[in-house]
Amino acid sequence: MAQQNSVRIIEVGPRDGLQNISRFVATDRKIDLIRELAACGLKEIQIGGFVHPRAIPQFRDIGQVAAGTLDLEGVTLTALVPNLRGVQDAVACGLRNVVFFFSISRSHNLNNVRRTPEESLSDLKEIWDEIRPRGIHLRVDLATAFGCPFEGRIAVGAILRSVEKTANLGIREITLCDTVGFGNPRLVKEIARACLERFPEVDFGMHFHNTRGLGLANTLAAYQTGIRIFDTALGGLGGCPFAPGASGNTATEDTVFLFEEMDIGTGADLPALLAVARHLEEIFTDIPLTSALSRAGLPRPADFPAAVEGVARKPVDPAL
Repeated sequence: MAQQNSVRIIEVGPRDGLQNISRFVATDRKIDLIRELAACGLKEIQIGGFVHPRAIPQFRDIGQVAAGTLDLEGVTLTALVPNLRGVQDAVACGLRNVVFFFSISRSHNLNNVRRTPEESLSDLKEIWDEIRPRGIHLRVDLATAFGCPFEGRIAVGAILRSVEKTANLGIREITLCDTVGFGNPRLVKEIARACLERFPEVDFGMHFHNTRGLGLANTLAAYQTGIRIFDTALGGLGGCPFAPGASGNTATEDTVFLFEEMDIGTGADLPALLAVARHLEEIFTDIPLTSALSRAGLPRPADFPAAVEGVARKPVDPAL
């Protein structure tokens, strides 16, 4: 788990950022993107999903992407898996870290993976029983934790029950996902506090979408409550193809900027991230990046002294 003065940033752009793009992104471009992200100092990268090509055609080359990135040193590569077959395929390709997901909302889980939450929990137990003795790390993502596009607000009690059923299997890393951006800072603090107090043995992460402009506010609220693990996507790309209204993730560069400005370590090279974001704009000319830094860039400290000096010399109106 990350220390108090640092956070774990998990880059999900190659998975969540690309899964909603209808046109196929060439395999070599995906591999290049992952390598560029690793060169920015990002230590955990989600490279895609081991899902059926009919469900998400973008990941039909996931085996090749894995083969082209497994040699990255000091970088944890993860992939999303919907079932035991996906886990087996991921492990066969050399991955040692997988992410299983299901929705707290029954409606979304049926729409997303054609399973009830109870059936997904049964699948999770089967997966965990198989891979746990082999030393494969399993993280569980709980989707729609902050609201469902079909059912609306999710009760905190329902979230805690899903966490409890997951933790009772022995899972020790659980990420709460704001799948369609319904979260707000007060709600985030309420849910995070309840989970941290009830399940101190679990490392909780947060996965926010910036659908309604509250991604960074929710990130800060989660940090203030004690969360130290955050999923982000470069450029603010992302969205769930099975959740109406879902849009991009909280941007990696904006999140890194937030924490680094507060002297909270991320391990990421921010200027390098912005350079990769510019490269993304060249690749996806028809998909605008939504991050604030991609529009405004970094502040220029060299300009600050002159600006401050100018203000200091300006006469002060005594009426103010």
